[in-house]
Amino acid sequence: MKTVKKKKLKLKKSVIVTFCVVVALIMFSVSLYYYLLSPVDKNNNKTIHFVVKEGESSKQIINNLKTANLIKNKEVAYVYSFFNKDLVYKVGTFSLKQNMGTKKVLNTLDSGRTKEQDGINITFEEGKRYIDYIDKITETFNIKSGDFESLMNNEEYLQSLINDYWFLTDDILNKNIYYPLEGYLFPDTYNFYENVNAKEIIKALLDNTKIKLDKYKDNIESNNFSIHELMTLASIIEVEGKVGSDRAGIAGVFINRINAKMNLGSDVTTYYGAKKTFKDDLTAEELNECNAYNTRSTCYLKMPASPVSNPGIEAIEAIINPEINDYLFFVSDKDGKIYFSKTSEEHQKQVASLKRSGNWYVYD
Repeated sequence: MKTVKKKKLKLKKSVIVTFCVVVALIMFSVSLYYYLLSPVDKNNNKTIHFVVKEGESSKQIINNLKTANLIKNKEVAYVYSFFNKDLVYKVGTFSLKQNMGTKKVLNTLDSGRTKEQDGINITFEEGKRYIDYIDKITETFNIKSGDFESLMNNEEYLQSLINDYWFLTDDILNKNIYYPLEGYLFPDTYNFYENVNAKEIIKALLDNTKIKLDKYKDNIESNNFSIHELMTLASIIEVEGKVGSDRAGIAGVFINRINAKMNLGSDVTTYYGAKKTFKDDLTAEELNECNAYNTRSTCYLKMPASPVSNPGIEAIEAIINPEINDYLFFVSDKDGKIYFSKTSEEHQKQVASLKRSGNWYVYD
């Protein structure tokens, strides 16, 4: 009987010990889980611009967050994301900090979270000008346009950007340029805190441009055109070519005209030189004006002094990999379809045909 009692007592103690161990393990696991969800550095308030690319899976995004040192542990982030299936990660550039913690970081990337404490989303469109971006920024945030003007007139600041970004060169310091960073601010959706300043916004856009251009760096550096010339041509193609499949063809035309020592003949550059929107008509004087942007004028056979819009990746790819053709002219109809011609006579006939049929293209 004593032996049976001893066995029962041992079993009871074993169960109690096992229970205590299990409880301790659960408590430890829970504590560890919440610790690993906590901020990487609760005292670090420095903004880190984090980019979510099109087509990235939640696992890839979380891996990138760990690489950027914005979360402590990616496995715990996987678990949190798995049990919060309503989280939807939006494509764009987000302002994140190491003192946010994993939950807040992931919620900031959630397309449904645009509350003040999680930042404000702002979208910059392809083909829009620098001044369009500044107008949108000043309408959204408590920043004055003068803040950007001061930076663009600060050669020391511009030189620091040239030192930081391989795609910015001394070309942006040309005194004929209207806005030094025109063409280099990548169009995308960004997320900023409400109290963001002008320098932080410029940095975020340039950081994104770097990410987008890095994979083409070898092609760009081996190109016959400089990076500034490529971005300038891409900026024209962005506005001239609304249909992605025709942009490489337009690039081919521009290269043919340059090789033939012809002017580019793009209305887009003339509007930019005249500082007019496409809703306004160009005067005969503006069409013939000899300035650093007007490629309609026969007195100016060079490329514009700078880009005339901020191009997206398709326009950039088009000029890096242009279509080889023997066309010298093109025109677009109102649906964005491009018609190519080899001679001026063919081109003028196509223009007349489009106008007669009511298909003449009008810029947005």
